[in-house]
Amino acid sequence: MSDSVYRDTYPHLSEKVVLSVDDSEMNQLVISKIMENAGITTVTVSNGAEAIEKLNEGLKPDFILMDLEMPVMNGVEASENIKKNIDNQIPIIINSGGVSPGQKWRLKRLGINDFLEKPYSLNDIFSTLSKYVEVYSA
Repeated sequence: MSDSVYRDTYPHLSEKVVLSVDDSEMNQLVISKIMENAGITTVTVSNGAEAIEKLNEGLKPDFILMDLEMPVMNGVEASENIKKNIDNQIPIIINSGGVSPGQKWRLKRLGINDFLEKPYSLNDIFSTLSKYVEVYSA
């Protein structure tokens, strides 16, 4: 699918902001390019502590894509902190490979909204984000 097809298929995602939390520079670049092609602004950080710092500085993302395994502060710690102390309405979507059913259950109890398991398609990304536009956007 061409870039314009994603903008046409998911126009409600255009002009949204995603906070991408991942310690892999390659993953950051890929996510940024995917989001850019759909008209979504991406702010990238390398760990959970940086994500919390950005949110405390006033960043108001429409979604957070959170990796689980990162140095300094992992995705579980960061997600729990965000949901309890910053904003429990921001959809947090775990963007990671190999999340077990038990781990998913525990993460859902912490307030995680959804999961994108690597590898995933562009349709997977945009359809997952789309679920939260109507629910959480003003």
